Amino acid sequence: MAGAQHTKEYKAVVTALVKLRSERGLSQTDLAQLLGRHRSYVAKVEICERRLDIVEFCKWVNALSFDPAEFIRIHLLGLLSKGTDGSHGPIFLRIHRWQRGDAHRVA
Repeated sequence: MAGAQHTKEYKAVVTALVKLRSERGLSQTDLAQLLGRHRSYVAKVEICERRLDIVEFCKWVNALSFDPAEFIRIHLLGLLSKGTDGSHGPIFLRIHRWQRGDAHRVA
């Protein structure tokens, strides 16, 4: 089963990437050309058959004329910031400490 090893958060990110590509009016072939890759690369990422690493993710989002940090803030932090009980989870707390400038401190 394609993409079975991916988390729901990763699949949500890929869904957002597909939506952004579509909103930009680009086909998979168009994006592949911008990335200097084959269309099959884009297709495999979009069906979660191939996973993006952080460098590939940044190149992908930049090719769509979007800031990778902003993309993460909009599409990923909300997914990761909730604990199982709906409270702020550990990732949110680490990010909050980092934004305050005290990320080196252990809680």
